[in-house]
Amino acid sequence: MSISYRKRGKHKLWDYRVFDKKGCVIAFDSGFKTKREAMYNAVEIERKLLLTNVFTPKATLYELWLKWHELIIVPSKLAKSSKDKHIQRGKVIKENFGDMPVTEITHSQYQKFINDYCSRVLVDQVRRFNKVVQSVLVMAQRDGALLTNFTEEIVFEGETSRKKAADKHIRSMEEYERLLIELKKRISESDSVTPVLLYLYFTTGFRPGEGAGLCWPDIDFEKMVIKTYRRYSGDSNSFYPSKNKWSERVVPMSAELATILKLLQHKQERILSEKGVTNPEKLVFFDWLYGVPTSTAISKYLNKVLAGMGCDYKLTAYSGRHSYGSYLLAKKVDIWVVAKILGHKDIQQLMETYGHLLQEIEKEGFQEIRELLVIQR
Repeated sequence: MSISYRKRGKHKLWDYRVFDKKGCVIAFDSGFKTKREAMYNAVEIERKLLLTNVFTPKATLYELWLKWHELIIVPSKLAKSSKDKHIQRGKVIKENFGDMPVTEITHSQYQKFINDYCSRVLVDQVRRFNKVVQSVLVMAQRDGALLTNFTEEIVFEGETSRKKAADKHIRSMEEYERLLIELKKRISESDSVTPVLLYLYFTTGFRPGEGAGLCWPDIDFEKMVIKTYRRYSGDSNSFYPSKNKWSERVVPMSAELATILKLLQHKQERILSEKGVTNPEKLVFFDWLYGVPTSTAISKYLNKVLAGMGCDYKLTAYSGRHSYGSYLLAKKVDIWVVAKILGHKDIQQLMETYGHLLQEIEKEGFQEIRELLVIQR
């Protein structure tokens, strides 16, 4: 079974056609404004056509994935962007395993595919893909399908990042502190929420969506903490769940950040009242004219600030998180505390991201131990 897409007519609308294995059209529709809309509809039609034979001996991995996707992903509360990624994974399954019955896929064949996939995309993406395939097989097994789980004991070798670890964050404590000073200056000179949001990223380690989704009730000025339990997209103007259960956390807030946020709160109330604009979700970083800034806009602003400081960086909104983590570790904050503040399950991610920095701290620790164990009589 295959699908083709075309843009046709005066209004340049999209259509799709679904073909069977003999090349005959078995379903079609038209009038879609975008190719993505056509794809969603085509996949749904294809799913309905295939599901009737999912657990036959000749069932393909893609057919099993369609069933899993329908039951687990479609009804989930995942963000649209996350659901789009699952659609893409289904496409990868279909392109690489085609009409091959899932019972004929061997561990060595799958490992060969994984090796090739790792040569083209980042290892982390391949690991996520493998977890999806694993979930698909487990569901089929629980429904009585006699399948070998060829995803077990798979080895992943490839690039972990397009950027070097040191290029993800401010590389020195001096420059990190200079940036905070520069952001405070811009906060005092402007009504824009962007420098305040950046200051939050660089002093809490929030992910971009976590910071954008912050609401005033989430800030406890008495206890000096901020809680995060969901994310927000400035592009779609909607909330979506946390990345995982460890991402739901409480983060300490400095006295300086508390002062900045209180000033923003008063300023926001005044401006919204003057303009007659409401902020129903009580979003902290709500601009009366533009709403919540997008990650792209924040990254552009950040690099403009850095260029003005004479710093040769090309960072993103996510860099505040990496810089904050580096700063805490460089200041000898316990690694388990840092992991909890950043919302990691354990310290493994910290070891991978900040390995170069941790090696320096380790050397200093060795020297401290040597000096500690010199006992004078």
